[in-house]
This record gives sequence, C-alpha cells and structure tokens, in this order.
Amino acid sequence: MNNIRNLSFIGICMAFVVIALGAWTRLVDAGLGCPDWPGCYGFIVFPTNEAEIALAESRYPMFPYDINKAIPEVVHRYFAAALGLLAIFLVYLSFKSTNDKAIRGWASFLLVFICCQGLFGYLTVSLKLLPIIVTAHLFGGFTTLTLFYFIYLKSRNFQIFNQINISNLRVIAGIAFVVLIFQIFL
Repeated sequence: MNNIRNLSFIGICMAFVVIALGAWTRLVDAGLGCPDWPGCYGFIVFPTNEAEIALAESRYPMFPYDINKAIPEVVHRYFAAALGLLAIFLVYLSFKSTNDKAIRGWASFLLVFICCQGLFGYLTVSLKLLPIIVTAHLFGGFTTLTLFYFIYLKSRNFQIFNQINISNLRVIAGIAFVVLIFQIFL
C-alpha cells in the first residue's frame, strides 16, 4: 500500500506540473506550436537544425515554425505522456499489491480518464484550439489531479469521513465546488 501511496503522491505532483505546463503553453500562445499530434511537425521532438526546420515548414506551410512555441508544446505533451505511464504503473501496482477493490477501480478509471485526456489533447490541436475542447481539456486536467489525490487518500486509509457528520459537509462542499468550477470556467 505504501507503493500506491507514494506513486499516487508523485502523480499528484506530476499532474500539477502538467497543468502548469498547459498554462505556460496557453500563456505563450503555443497551443499550435506543433500543428500535428503527437509529434511536432512530423518529428518526435521539435525540429532543431536548418534542414529539419525547412522540412517542417514545407510539411505545414500554414504554420510557420517558431521554436519558442514548439518547446512549451512538446514539453507539455511529454510530461502528460509520462503521467500516463505513471497511471499504467499505478494500475499494475494496485492489482499486484492490494486487495482493495476501490483503489483498483479508481486507478483503472484514472488510466481510462488519462487516455481520454490524450484524446482531448489531440482534439485541441486537430480542431485548432476550439474553445469548448480547450476548456474540457483544462477541466480534465483538474479532474486527473483530483483522481490522483483521491487515490492517495484511499491508500492512506483516510478516516476523517468516518469521524464527522458528512451530510452537512456535502452541501457546503457541493456549493464550493460549483462556485470553483464557475470561476475556472470564466
């Protein structure tokens, strides 16, 4: 169970980094820094020398190559891919080292959800930053972070929910959650 707790904590940290990298990508207007997916102008990493840059620009003439936009996009993608690998390992560990069906189920759901996030990453690029897709991708990032946190709490056998009257907290938490989501959406 310690391995699951440690790995889910690493997942929390990595998910936060991926969200921050997504924000960086957005702030430097690099959402289409690589106009294809999952590569970058047809390369595994961004083009670096003159021949690669010329080839990249010939492949995508509508998208002039800018290394300052390609770097944030590629870094975000590879950190997100690493997060997916971490989720695969978390599922493996959950089936290997615990009999807790809840942790197994949540870890499996997290992996499927991260795959869906990858699809939204693809759609973000292929649909040229369609706002509803970008927003869904952002909310998906927050959900990924929350799922890692939830698995972390479950792996710690977090007992606070058994010690207090949760019915009053559900109403307050529900209202706070709706306000938070609305604020993020704005």
